[in-house]
Amino acid sequence: MTANSYLARPHAVFRPSYVAALREGFVWATRTAPDADAIAFIDSHFDDYLRQLDEDGQTPQGGAPRLSGVPANTFWLVEDGDFIGAVNIRARIDTPALAHFGGHVGYAVRPSRQGRGHGRRALALALDICRGMGLGVVRLSCATDNVASRRVIEANGGLLLRAGAPAWYSPAPFLLYEIVLL
Repeated sequence: MTANSYLARPHAVFRPSYVAALREGFVWATRTAPDADAIAFIDSHFDDYLRQLDEDGQTPQGGAPRLSGVPANTFWLVEDGDFIGAVNIRARIDTPALAHFGGHVGYAVRPSRQGRGHGRRALALALDICRGMGLGVVRLSCATDNVASRRVIEANGGLLLRAGAPAWYSPAPFLLYEIVLL
């Protein structure tokens, strides 16, 4: 089921299955699914797209900071050479949006692979990386109505800190969790 999946750095070898995931509605980091033109652009400029994922929160020349302006690493959950989902890990969360809404870890699973334990596996693998980075406590959040994500977080030891109402940093009600790694 998910035992053979692992986290890998984004790479062109996963391009066909990543583009297929985008076509089926996979949403990663933007909260809205890209349209057909955006998917075609990503597909035709895939190496450039991968470089953007690898900027680790640095400000690109002439542009705005990516990944909320903090260093971060993107990993893709893969199994049998196919892209399943994505994980983003931030070593620090010292911006207001990340401290109050976001957190150290974000993850998403492509629609055709949801409900099979891949989210739980992706977060567990991400927490192993967080331990290796020396993080003792990891903060993460999900929308209040995202029952699947709540289950993933809680299955990985998530403790609810608080529920948050919509505000400048979150357009919808959310739940903020911490996972103790010590």
